[in-house]
Formats: sequence, structure tokens, C-alpha cells
Amino acid sequence: MTQLQYDLTMCSLITYPLCDVHEKQGIDNAIDKMTRDQRFDLFHLKCNPDATKPESKSLLAIVYSEIEKAKSRIQNTKGESDAAKAIT
Repeated sequence: MTQLQYDLTMCSLITYPLCDVHEKQGIDNAIDKMTRDQRFDLFHLKCNPDATKPESKSLLAIVYSEIEKAKSRIQNTKGESDAAKAIT
């Protein structure tokens, strides 16, 4: 990941739950998959943002991965619904 991706993921985390739908779903999925300690560290990161620390980057990489998965699922679903509309 680039520093820009870390920073953008940090922005999504800070603005949660007022961020885009795919970002919210990705953050929710990441939280569900994290251990108790990781969730605590993520909360601490949200309260004290610093996207440059190595421990922050590992948490942000998890969140970023889940955001990308949610984004692709939403795009695939949207593509299927658009195709269904075109057929009818």
C-alpha cells in the first residue's frame, strides 16, 4: 500500500459511520474479523490518528483490504442489477 492509501483509509476510519457505504461495510467487516486487542488498537487509532506508525499501518491494511472487498461486491451487485434492467 502507498502512504496515500493509508491516509485515505485513515480518513474513512475517522469519518466512520458517516463515510461511503462501501467504506462503512469494509470497516464493519474488518472489525468483525479482528481480535479483541486489534479492535481496541483500532479504536485507539481512530481517537489518535497516525497513519505512519508501523502498527497503525498493519491495522489500516486490514481495513483497506476489507473496504476494497466491499467495494467490489457492491460494484458486482450493481452491475448485475444494471444488466437485469437492460434485459427487461
